[in-house]
Amino acid sequence: MGSICASEGRGDIPFSPRRQSILNSKRDLQFNAGFFVQENKDSFHNVYELNLEPIGTGAFAEVWLAKHRRTGDTRAVKIFKKSELSDEEVNSRTVFMEVEILRSLDHPNVLKVYEYFENDENFYIVMEYCDGGDVFDRLAKAGTFTERYAARVMRYLLKGLCYLHSKHVVHRDIKPENLLVTDSGSYEDFSIKIIDFNIAIRKAKKKIHGVFGTTDYMAPEVFRGIYDEKCDLWSCGVVLYLMISGSLPFPSPNDEVAERAICEGKYTFPRNLFVNISKDCKDLISRLLIKNPSSRLSASEALNHKWLLIAEEKVDTKIMKSTIRRMQSLRQVSKLKEVFTTFMISQLSKGTNLKKFENIFHAIDTDRNGVITRDELVIQLCKEMSKEEAEEEARKMLRTIDNDGSGEIDYTEFLRVAIDEETLLTKENLKKAFVYFDKDSSNAIEKSEIKEWLSAGDIIPEEVVNELMEEADVNGDGTIDLEEFEALLISKLELNGDIE
Repeated sequence: MGSICASEGRGDIPFSPRRQSILNSKRDLQFNAGFFVQENKDSFHNVYELNLEPIGTGAFAEVWLAKHRRTGDTRAVKIFKKSELSDEEVNSRTVFMEVEILRSLDHPNVLKVYEYFENDENFYIVMEYCDGGDVFDRLAKAGTFTERYAARVMRYLLKGLCYLHSKHVVHRDIKPENLLVTDSGSYEDFSIKIIDFNIAIRKAKKKIHGVFGTTDYMAPEVFRGIYDEKCDLWSCGVVLYLMISGSLPFPSPNDEVAERAICEGKYTFPRNLFVNISKDCKDLISRLLIKNPSSRLSASEALNHKWLLIAEEKVDTKIMKSTIRRMQSLRQVSKLKEVFTTFMISQLSKGTNLKKFENIFHAIDTDRNGVITRDELVIQLCKEMSKEEAEEEARKMLRTIDNDGSGEIDYTEFLRVAIDEETLLTKENLKKAFVYFDKDSSNAIEKSEIKEWLSAGDIIPEEVVNELMEEADVNGDGTIDLEEFEALLISKLELNGDIE
């Protein structure tokens, strides 16, 4: 049923990926994946070519496929018509609050955002495209999912929510339509991305106020207008019930009846729908669809439920060991190389190529909060050395890998070290990255373009920009051409010794 949005105000916390400061040298430059999500002042239609018709229509926008004219990349774009928004929403550009939240996030189970535009008629948000469709469409075709498939969907969904909630982000609209499948191939290849953060909120206090969501998936406390992140876990319970049975736990003819049934909180497991469903699966549903949110499982607790073991992924110990060794062996490299490589990973890499690294990342991230901490590195290193040695080694690794100074290793920072050159530094990827940085299509990256990419949120003196340019500008003409760009990146990793 329909979406509900009623409140005195969303109360979002404005977010910037980092604090503004004046950089004294290139070593002061801190950045992350969200750093490269910027407003593009060019005309949207100069940069992208839209498909003939939208691929989806939501309560707030249409979603289209679009091809980047210079690189040929296919991306999804959410288009908001200004004529359908209030004057206040247009003037305040509230639709871009979704961008502010998404660019603060860096997790394999959260959709990436790339850039955004505005013109006289529309707002545009450009995001990654997942070719597997959404869970709702798959469920409509299949009727129900097997327990193993549903468990895998839930594992990815809960991992994403663990991360969101650790960042104090509450989604408020978890439903099958907002879960994209990253790959249309085999069971082993697919993953899930949480999308549509249009009504998500960054929680400032213990409780959130306002009624937001899609009726069938809203928790009882949301209708009362006072709630916390546990509302997302109720929605997970509804999603799981639907995936397993093909029916909603509170089927109703309209929103009013649905609200009464949900607030009452009574549901059953009809025998004709659940006859072959395991007790463990029903137990997880029961622990999520608890009316009292304080008794409801958290995302982390739900991830530990024994039913999800049927979809547990095995980690290749050889790849794990080589990845840890690679992380240990990395030396400090050119700052501009770090910038370009981070950009390439965050904006160009394909999800299916990174599946093995995603599994390693999740395996190291033992508390499932979506980042790798020093303590988690120590746990892995202690398998090969003493605790004292492991702690010193972990400190060195953080100093080298942690580009944004957060004290933790984000997903993109991890990939920058873990991914092999053959996967990332293809001729195609190098050329595409160059094209994106070359904003004026001059076939050279100028100082002004470097400054434009890097100065969002910081003040970068001219001498610092010159320092960065000198790392790549071999012929001294004041620009970086494609050959110089490739030469800077082609030896992405400088390692102490060979990696098996």
